Amino acid sequence: MDNTLVPLGARAVSPSTREAIHEALDAGVLFGPSTGRDTVELMRLFRADRACFQTGVVSNGKRVLARGRTVSLTLMPHDGLVAIARALEGARMFLVCYPAEANLLNAIYAVGAPSEEVLNSYEARIKFVGCMVDEVPDVDFVAATIACPDGPEQMDQTRRIVAEVAPDLRVVSPVPGWFDIMPKGVSKARGLHELLDATGIGIDEVVVFGDAENDLEILREVPYSVAVANAMPEVAEAANYHIGACADEGVATALRELARAARAGRMPDFLKG
Repeated sequence: MDNTLVPLGARAVSPSTREAIHEALDAGVLFGPSTGRDTVELMRLFRADRACFQTGVVSNGKRVLARGRTVSLTLMPHDGLVAIARALEGARMFLVCYPAEANLLNAIYAVGAPSEEVLNSYEARIKFVGCMVDEVPDVDFVAATIACPDGPEQMDQTRRIVAEVAPDLRVVSPVPGWFDIMPKGVSKARGLHELLDATGIGIDEVVVFGDAENDLEILREVPYSVAVANAMPEVAEAANYHIGACADEGVATALRELARAARAGRMPDFLKG
């Protein structure tokens, strides 16, 4: 989603991109985001246009939607989040937790953020609104992330901390300085298979677009894997096809071509050769 369909830090997808999504939907192409974001954030990113995320693998596969129906929901283990938060105490890394029952008024909890200034910098960059708290609240969470403001060495340290204190969880980085936390065994790839089972769509009928580390598993699952031009090198290498950059609306251009190809009963040009 971020840096694939919408530039990181943008408030929402562009009107042109939403038009392209609707062109694909109108042509009978089932569209949905594959993202670490959860539904409350998708409301903002798609400007409350629910048609754009009636189907999708969201929250890195912890929530799977098919034509407006929740196919599966995996909650984050509360004890694991508490262990991570305690292990990060006194460091400049901090935990961000996203409630499972979310709406546009719900708080997103920033646990142990070192200062308002650091939290505000992440809010502006990642586009969320956090409430600073000292401990993990006792509510159900569908997602959690870790902010690492001090560079690659701190990110390596965070990987080691999570492996030590929460061995049933793992982290992947969608953008520098930021980790998504997931239960082991949960991924966009697993969510894709749950979605295919729910819709009856075959793996060879799916096109997946991506740019970052948390896209690698799902890209490797499908023959029609597509990297945007700004993808990290590992993603570009893993993908079988390549399109324009996110900033140039490469996915929107591809969606319009998919719509034309679906109506004509042919293969879209970007998947040829």
